[in-house]
Amino acid sequence: FSDSAPLGSTENPIKFKDQDFETLQAECLKSGVLFSDPTFPAEQKSIGTPEDPDPKKAIQWKRPKEISKNAVFVEDTTATTDICQGQLGNCWLLAALSCLTAHPSLFMKVVPPNQSLSDRYAGIFHFKFWQYGEWVEVVVDDRLPVREGRLLFSYSRTRNEFWSALVEKAYAKLIGSYGSLKGGNISEGMEDFTGGIARSLEISSRTPRVLWRSLAAALSRGSLLSCFIQAKSASDIGKVTGEGLIKGHAYAITDADKLTKPSDEILLLRLRNPWGFIEYCGPWSDKGKEWENVDPTEKERIEVKCVEDGEFWISAEDFSNLFDVVELCSVNPDSYDEESTPASWAITEHEGCWLPGSSAGGSRKYNKTFWKNPQYTLVLKEKDENEDEDDDDDVGDDGEDGDDEMEDPTVTPDPKKRAEKQKQKVKRCTVLVELLQKNRRQRDKLNFLHIAFHIYKVLYLSSFNVSNTCLDRSFFMKNRPACRSGKYKGQRGVWRKMRLDPGTYVIVVSTYRPNIPGEFFVRTFSKIGNTLDCTPESPAATLTLNSTVIVTHTSLYLSEAELYVKYKTLQAAYKTSWHHTNTLWEKKSYFSLM
Repeated sequence: FSDSAPLGSTENPIKFKDQDFETLQAECLKSGVLFSDPTFPAEQKSIGTPEDPDPKKAIQWKRPKEISKNAVFVEDTTATTDICQGQLGNCWLLAALSCLTAHPSLFMKVVPPNQSLSDRYAGIFHFKFWQYGEWVEVVVDDRLPVREGRLLFSYSRTRNEFWSALVEKAYAKLIGSYGSLKGGNISEGMEDFTGGIARSLEISSRTPRVLWRSLAAALSRGSLLSCFIQAKSASDIGKVTGEGLIKGHAYAITDADKLTKPSDEILLLRLRNPWGFIEYCGPWSDKGKEWENVDPTEKERIEVKCVEDGEFWISAEDFSNLFDVVELCSVNPDSYDEESTPASWAITEHEGCWLPGSSAGGSRKYNKTFWKNPQYTLVLKEKDENEDEDDDDDVGDDGEDGDDEMEDPTVTPDPKKRAEKQKQKVKRCTVLVELLQKNRRQRDKLNFLHIAFHIYKVLYLSSFNVSNTCLDRSFFMKNRPACRSGKYKGQRGVWRKMRLDPGTYVIVVSTYRPNIPGEFFVRTFSKIGNTLDCTPESPAATLTLNSTVIVTHTSLYLSEAELYVKYKTLQAAYKTSWHHTNTLWEKKSYFSLM
């Protein structure tokens, strides 16, 4: 790695658990002993679920060469069909990984090259993941959980390739255990594999042709795409439709192509089921009769395969009728070629936390405490030079009171209302804000807090006094938000891309209920034509910090150990959420957002 590269970059990632791959590999090669990772041992606690009492279902831990004599790390190519899901409900992660294999440059960011089960083999491998503004290098040994001679979790379709199983293990180590990977949103995996920003697109909001064009353009720009059919209830999840599609299951979108006929044009999308089996069986599927009238050279060009490998083609029209949501992830400059980007964005990043009794004020419903939430000042000075034609952009001025409700996942946005918003577009400052909650899988697995952010326009603040001003309760009682992320959602992240008039704004990040502890990461994106100045503020600055004591009204009943933990938490919040402007926490860079 480059010593001159900033800490937390892909070239100089943070060493997870302070483990250095090259040092550990050299030690193992010198001693002749294969690496055994003490920080993620080959034990049940790394699985993260109760042990099965049936001796026949006992889990063993084996290295690749003990599982397959022909084991390799990566075969000649990494195809989307290489990854198959095992006995773990983590299709969201594997679908994101399938998307990644279609982009070699991105793949090598996560899976560094020159790793092998033969040359310089020492039983140790390393991978890199994005975590809240930083890249982290995770080291693992190659002991994998096996039941009855077969890999328990992710495996390769050829059974000889082990890179996907080892990536899965590294990510499980980062999160805490394999069990912590069960159930999730594919946007999590997409963001952690790229450092990009993921967003959802309601398929019903566009015609099949417009949708296909958008997805084809996104793929050509290096974006990662996936899709799913919404399950209307928990009992619906996993059910197979008459067309062979699985409800509540993540599919990777791996390609877009079209077939031209004398009187027609067929728009196609290629999808991949991470299970590696159970495929779509409708028109243009592997065995669809429609292919009989297609020239063999065309079939070869778009790689039509009549193989049960989980990958299939589907027409854009059928896709629009059968699927509900597309997840897109546009990558950042750490993993994308800037020279080919159609637009540039400036990024500002901050970290902070919600502390009960201090900075966890809850939603606007709790008007006595809402003002206590962390506040960030956003200064927009210049309008966009050119109007963007992106249909996903939102405008401001939509602060209805209903936003303080929690999201009902069964309700879909009204396309008519969305279309009306598009008509209101004028030249403004384009800005995107994303709020992520941190480390919830490690601590509570799927217990994500319901989070949201609100953006208020502040007329009387200037860029000269904004960093020293905290909006109080009276301001929020008298003013409505200019924009918001939407209803509170129980997922890792929420975002909003919008056009706002030049001026000074304050972003308030909050959980739905007050006094709920949590950590968060917030980043803002502005077009290069704008000047964005994001300075965090916090009403919780009334606490006093020094080397020996913390003064808060909640500290009186803490033990010495608890007090120290709280001190470190508050100290971190102080450095990152109020005054800390080190490049580790606040950095500006430029990239393209699809």
